[in-house]
Amino acid sequence: MVVEGSSPVLYDYKFSLLRNFKVKQLSNFLKPKINDYNKLFRKASGTNSYDQIRSLLNEQVSTGFDDREIDKTFFECLVHSFPERCYYLNINTKLTSDKAFTELENSSKYSPYINRKLSQVVNTEEKLMSIRREGHRIIFLFKLGLAALGIKKEKCNFYVPCVLDFEHNHLEIRLNQHLLRNASKDSSIRLKHVINYVENFVNNQLSLALSTSKPGGEAKLHKSLYKLFLEESNKSLKLIKKEIAKNEEKESAKVTEKELRENISNYLKEELHISNPDPYVEKVMTVKYQDTAKNMKLKDFIQDGGYIFGFSFVDRKITRSTNRNEDHKPVCYSKIYWSLKDVVKEYEEVSELSIYWKFNKNDFEKSLTGKEKEEDLLFVEVGFKEIHGVLEIHYYVDYTDSEFLTTSLGGRRTREAYVIQKIKRFVQGK
Repeated sequence: MVVEGSSPVLYDYKFSLLRNFKVKQLSNFLKPKINDYNKLFRKASGTNSYDQIRSLLNEQVSTGFDDREIDKTFFECLVHSFPERCYYLNINTKLTSDKAFTELENSSKYSPYINRKLSQVVNTEEKLMSIRREGHRIIFLFKLGLAALGIKKEKCNFYVPCVLDFEHNHLEIRLNQHLLRNASKDSSIRLKHVINYVENFVNNQLSLALSTSKPGGEAKLHKSLYKLFLEESNKSLKLIKKEIAKNEEKESAKVTEKELRENISNYLKEELHISNPDPYVEKVMTVKYQDTAKNMKLKDFIQDGGYIFGFSFVDRKITRSTNRNEDHKPVCYSKIYWSLKDVVKEYEEVSELSIYWKFNKNDFEKSLTGKEKEEDLLFVEVGFKEIHGVLEIHYYVDYTDSEFLTTSLGGRRTREAYVIQKIKRFVQGK
């Protein structure tokens, strides 16, 4: 307990907060920070490990232990590591993060939430838990319900971070899909409700000169994803054509792609007596591309910066076509991809897109050469789709299984920054 003025401020590391983390993650993180952690843990009261860690932490804080670093790490994990789904909206504002945060600090309504600890005891009806700043971003952490986890249906806070990015003018609503599903079982909360709640908060309750806007609805997002699909598929096709040229150089008679097309056209006219061979030349070349791709190594595509490993589109007959490699390997290995590619080009829309990207974490614009040090590289596997009129960004790497809380934090932030700079010109038209 801390007394601020005449009002006591109570702190309690509640079970429902700690249940967001794994026991091993908590213990590995706390051991070097709390003297004699193992001994204190064994003596701590509680019917399970979470209760014991709770008792231990609360006892430490009550005797003056400085838990600011613990609180900061818990917050960062809830914002960055654990949410694997992000929902992207544009924000319209002339505010800078400095100006916006100053206004919040000076607001009697929101100043109590600035850097408020996660362990602070508050009214159970409160949904906004804490407001914090990270560089050009202001983060609002909401608690929008309880999830029931495990065989014993243990109560776990369902946290939803809202990130306002004043550098790139966008908002991200983040959540953990597993927790949402479990929270939904005991309440009526659904993804649509979460998005609507945060939108309403930002547009109608937050006393800042800004507003959100969806990136244009389903049709526009599908066209934006198509543009990204086209860029990535053309990149892979260029690599495949380069491999074809290299293979032809090994033969005694070198044949350029232009000559290959001419030879195919002549064969179709002279041997098969097809009067207009042009439409079929591309189909035969597609077979050549596919056969070449199948014989290329995965590392060839990785060293080129990445590849598409899944996509879906809905045609005008309301039929859905999906091509996805379950092992997250390039879709250009697949016959279906080459069959669908022309159809997708005709409609110029993609409803879902999954991409593997590898990049230089120190310079996003730098092309990979294959000579980089491994410690300078990162990869991200990410999926995009339109849902409820916004763009969903799905990070496939599951950090919640890690034994160490802080291992993934830096890498996740860098991955987020890379993905945003890759897609913003498509979804914002920049």
